[in-house]
Amino acid sequence: MKIKIQHFTGQYPSFNVSLHTDEASESFLQIKGLRIVTGSNGEFISWPSRKKEDGTYWNHCYASEAFNTAVLREAKRTMPQPANRNDYLDDVPF
Repeated sequence: MKIKIQHFTGQYPSFNVSLHTDEASESFLQIKGLRIVTGSNGEFISWPSRKKEDGTYWNHCYASEAFNTAVLREAKRTMPQPANRNDYLDDVPF
């Protein structure tokens, strides 16, 4: 199984996960709207969920610890790096 991550930047960064049988095949499963969250025990994957009337959240899907670890590793590996805002300051003429 191949995991492909598609990142979305902005005010609320998130990513989609696509699962493929091999690199040339179409995805057989796609999960949208995942996030990397830092909690008291470290980073983890926040799966899509809805807030219920009682204030608790209901997750739309669950995954094994091994799958969570693989997705977190791939998401961090492919995460876009922020642009270095100081790059253009080298050309200041004064």
